[in-house]
Amino acid sequence: MLDQTLQTGGVERVAITQRGDEGRDDAAEGLGHKCQPSSTRGQRKPRVLTILGSCLTILDGPDMLHAMPATDQADYFSTQVVRTRRFFLPEWEERQRDAGTLCLVGGGCEWCAPDFVVDRRDFPFLAFEFVSRGQGSVTLADQKHSVEAGHAFFFDSTTPHVIRSSSEEPMVKYFFNFTGKRAAPMMSDLDLAPGSVLRVADASRVVTLMEEVIDHALRGGRFGLRAACAALEHALVLCADSRQPATTKIDPAYATYLRCRGHLLRNYPVLSSIEQAAKACHVSAAYFTRLFQRYDTETPLACLTRLKLSQAAIKLRQPDALVKNVAAELGYKSAAHFSRAFKAWSGRSPRGD
Repeated sequence: MLDQTLQTGGVERVAITQRGDEGRDDAAEGLGHKCQPSSTRGQRKPRVLTILGSCLTILDGPDMLHAMPATDQADYFSTQVVRTRRFFLPEWEERQRDAGTLCLVGGGCEWCAPDFVVDRRDFPFLAFEFVSRGQGSVTLADQKHSVEAGHAFFFDSTTPHVIRSSSEEPMVKYFFNFTGKRAAPMMSDLDLAPGSVLRVADASRVVTLMEEVIDHALRGGRFGLRAACAALEHALVLCADSRQPATTKIDPAYATYLRCRGHLLRNYPVLSSIEQAAKACHVSAAYFTRLFQRYDTETPLACLTRLKLSQAAIKLRQPDALVKNVAAELGYKSAAHFSRAFKAWSGRSPRGD
């Protein structure tokens, strides 16, 4: 298998309006990454051995290629965000020939800036987007829809689209891009047509699955990509199974749950307890927990811990990362406490033992 230079051709760059740092969330500094050219990402140098005077080039095979870690940058990622949990899988072109599974390209969760706008006439991938908080609008093939928490929408390479966040209540939204031989037939079977907008009745389960997609993609490993694709397919099936008309109104208690969960997702690096999160959301810790018991599959503490350790896994990939520094950045009182939690979550120590 010959190495290839990654191309993400066909993607129209998003026009960005430059603005100052006023009002930027300090906790989000450095997490809303600017797009960087990807022309050299994904390149791997072949190894060359000399055997009996002859040069033998050993090319990386599929297993090695699929082990390439996710990055947090892609040409088509918007920079009009204040915080992100995103991933891009550079080897997607090699996987798109596989008819047995979805070819996941990239995705994540974005906290939109008040001036967030994506305006594209075309796009090379199928897209699934889900609003978990805030409000905005989406125009798909010249049809404009208002969207808020609980709405999902879909588009493909033939669907011109404009996604715009409300400036008063900026959106927090998930997005996933995929392609391959299985993608279009599966979406057709689920009746999730490009250009459609729907409200998801079982939104909490869908959010949990989308978080799993991000976690598995970021964690990587031998089966990480397979688990991410399976979780994404499960989320799409649930969207189809619990779909309601886009005009259906959301339950007030569920809206409070989404607000509380959104606070955890936005502020997990600086949160030290559920009591602290509940106070910021103007509810009691007991009610905060009851909301998760009613609408979620994990406790708020488990959610907070998972978010912290998922971010820790990314930080620990840096060559100069120190366990004690990562532990301190994520609010752990000691490196020993952090190491125990990380091993229980990932199955290995922070140092990779």
